[in-house]
Amino acid sequence: MANVSDQVGRRIREFRHQAGLSQEALAFNSGIHVSFLSEIERGLKKPSIESLEKLLSALDIGFQEFFDIGVRTLKDRTALEKLILELRGRSDQEVELIHNIAKHILAYEDRK
Repeated sequence: MANVSDQVGRRIREFRHQAGLSQEALAFNSGIHVSFLSEIERGLKKPSIESLEKLLSALDIGFQEFFDIGVRTLKDRTALEKLILELRGRSDQEVELIHNIAKHILAYEDRK
């Protein structure tokens, strides 16, 4: 079993990839030095609660979601969970567009 530092680093890297951010972008957005972020992601350093809070804020996720050990891999997630992940970080206009498209598709399916 991986140690806590490895698990925290892996989760940060997973959420960073899902957000489509480079290490440099996440470091800049969170005010964390990029070399420190790299060490965190590799499990070499442990972030303070304050640093973790900055990283999660920059990733637009909360502590509960971050520490949800029951979160499955992307492959095992439901279609709704995958859609929510895809919409994270999108503009309100993009989300509204997807919502309208989904409404039209569902209305079409209901008429069948």
